[in-house]
Amino acid sequence: MKLNKIFWATCMLGGTLALSSCETYDELFPQQYHCVLNIKDAGIRNAELYTTDAEGKIQISIMKTGSQGEALANGMLVPMSEEAFQAYCTDNNLGYAYLPAEYYSLPDKELKFGAQERYKIVEAILKTREIQKLQETHNGQKYALPLLIRSSEVSVNDSMLIIAPDIKSPTIGLTNTGFVSSAQFSSHGEATLTYSLQLTLPTPNTWGLKCTVASNEEAVSAFNQYNTQHNNRYKLLPQNAYTLPDNGVVTFGEEATTASLDITFNRSALEMGEYILPLSITNPTVEGVEIDAAQRTILLGITYSPDKLELKANQFSTNSIANGDGTGLTGLIDGIGSGLHFHSNWNSPVKDATYGNYIDVHLNQPIQAIQFDYWTRFENGNAAPTHIKLFTSTDGKVWTELGEIKSGLPTGGNQKYSSSIYRTANKFSYFRFAVLTSTAGSMTNGSSWFNLGELTLYGN
Repeated sequence: MKLNKIFWATCMLGGTLALSSCETYDELFPQQYHCVLNIKDAGIRNAELYTTDAEGKIQISIMKTGSQGEALANGMLVPMSEEAFQAYCTDNNLGYAYLPAEYYSLPDKELKFGAQERYKIVEAILKTREIQKLQETHNGQKYALPLLIRSSEVSVNDSMLIIAPDIKSPTIGLTNTGFVSSAQFSSHGEATLTYSLQLTLPTPNTWGLKCTVASNEEAVSAFNQYNTQHNNRYKLLPQNAYTLPDNGVVTFGEEATTASLDITFNRSALEMGEYILPLSITNPTVEGVEIDAAQRTILLGITYSPDKLELKANQFSTNSIANGDGTGLTGLIDGIGSGLHFHSNWNSPVKDATYGNYIDVHLNQPIQAIQFDYWTRFENGNAAPTHIKLFTSTDGKVWTELGEIKSGLPTGGNQKYSSSIYRTANKFSYFRFAVLTSTAGSMTNGSSWFNLGELTLYGN
């Protein structure tokens, strides 16, 4: 009996102590910690936003904490004053400018927490395109929105959230730009060839983006500039020689960062020669998407090459040859190597005011298109051609000028030169390779010479 009385007395004492503890628990914490509102993940938040959206939404977590976390709590999410923010930036060596109020909104700025609510997700809405224009008119100045919590009812943490918007315009561009060799036809190969044009986007497509690839005025202007720089070597590809599927409309798939356009080229619509199809990206269908100026245009090179001509030494003739230096006219077709070259006469130089020193080729059959490769002498570039004229003839007596080359010729040893493709209105049976000057001097108004390591002709 005595033990029972002691037990019940102990229980009653414990209950009294427990009750007393509950009543005095809040007294263990200062008043300012009974209920506290604060911004989760306060500090500087770099927010990447795209101009494809007129408004960018930034989510902000507001937390309710403290010893009386179940209490009702009200507050306001407000911007710091411009004066206070600029002072803060100066003290912390930050380069932000204060974002004016007309460039954002705070639709959830009133914070009302129920008894059971411990956090709220609210939004700051930024006007992306207007902010980008603001930055552009101020030389790229970065702006920021500083936010604080204010409340007259509960305590607030002194943390601050600085939203620093990084406004970007998604840019579409071509993977390859400039001149790109895209198709090489021969008379015996495939009649059609396909080139896959690749486009890129720096961020996954979530907007149903499309654009158009076209041979427009901008593209043709780029072609003309390039062709002028290359002595008008190329022709503009005829419209009936290629096909752009869907009239050149390119569709980016959902979440895709790349897209392609398969362009088909048709040999049957071409004469032998070198062509360029200039293409530019135009008309992105989503507002805010821009075209990368450096990746906007491509020049697709298409070549319809003549066949290699199998030549023998007895088909060559010349007005000047150095016997014993190299292998004579055979040196033009006996491969590349030391001593395997043709050399015009340096012991008794030949001067011709019209043709200089030349090599004539009597062709196996009449042709209408011709192209050539040559290699300079294997050992060195002494006497490498520096000014060449080309002629054709039907009888080997009367010659018609076909072309002239005065730039881009190699002057070192064992270097290759590939000519453009030349085409005539009528077929010819003779071809003259006339060298007017070389690194050794002139053969039209002086006493000089030239040499070649190899000469290969292509024709149809």
